[in-house]
Amino acid sequence: MARRILGEMVGCVACAAVTCVLSSAATGAIHRVTRGDTLWELAKKHHTTPAALAKANGIKENATLALGKTLIIPGKTRPHRISTESHRRARSTNCGPAVHTTRDGVCLRTGPGTQHRKIAVLPAGTSGKKLARQGNWLKIALRDGRCGYVYRPLVGLGPGTASKQIGTEPTARSTSSEAETELIRTALACRGARYRRGGTSRGGFDCSGFTRYVFAKYGVNLPHSSAAQSRIGRPVAKSELQPGDLVFFQTYRRGVSHVGIYIGNGRFVHASTHGRGVTVDSLNSAYYAPRYRGARRVR
Repeated sequence: MARRILGEMVGCVACAAVTCVLSSAATGAIHRVTRGDTLWELAKKHHTTPAALAKANGIKENATLALGKTLIIPGKTRPHRISTESHRRARSTNCGPAVHTTRDGVCLRTGPGTQHRKIAVLPAGTSGKKLARQGNWLKIALRDGRCGYVYRPLVGLGPGTASKQIGTEPTARSTSSEAETELIRTALACRGARYRRGGTSRGGFDCSGFTRYVFAKYGVNLPHSSAAQSRIGRPVAKSELQPGDLVFFQTYRRGVSHVGIYIGNGRFVHASTHGRGVTVDSLNSAYYAPRYRGARRVR
């Protein structure tokens, strides 16, 4: 009796060991999703297929991978031979839901931020496929095969119908473009925030901390110093100011010591003083007019 029980126990252990080995062989490796990962890229890297990856993880082949998500990489399978053109077309047409621009003048850019080069200026109703999301920007593929980033609040779900031609080489900077409009909205939404020396968050700002906070939302990294910010970008004449330009002043010490964001009509928004916080003032006011020291365009 004892021998039979011992034999059954040994058999169970052996069976468990075999099961474990088989499971490991079938499962392969574990991968944690990082920025830019797609099923296509992971399948190519691990010599498997997108379909096998999707099946092993219970997701769809066109799923957008969340950063930090853990994926099971199945055992090696023989990859299908896919031509470069077919691969590109598949990624452009099947990698995400249909989206469309919701207004005219939406910029398609090479990267997720207004500092990146414009590929095209899209009219309202331009259709594409969502490929990925990075912060406030979406990477999309247009029907003509071009890919780029657009500002997410200006994109709606579903296909659209564009009635205008898509521009490919914008030559002038529009004062009412979507990026500048959204940047100004972000800045004005901070009105009322308190002044705090060294502050760079909604809990409290100093002047350069405020401009740094706003521009960081749009992919522009500014130093935390009004004097240092006055050396970035290119100078702009006062007569050529556009919304989103940085404006500089000499206030409590020699040289540039204060900065704000021009919002149009001779006004700018800034983190003013302990008593006023983030507020809007006129460039032509009795206090700021004689202290004005220039402007810079950093986008």
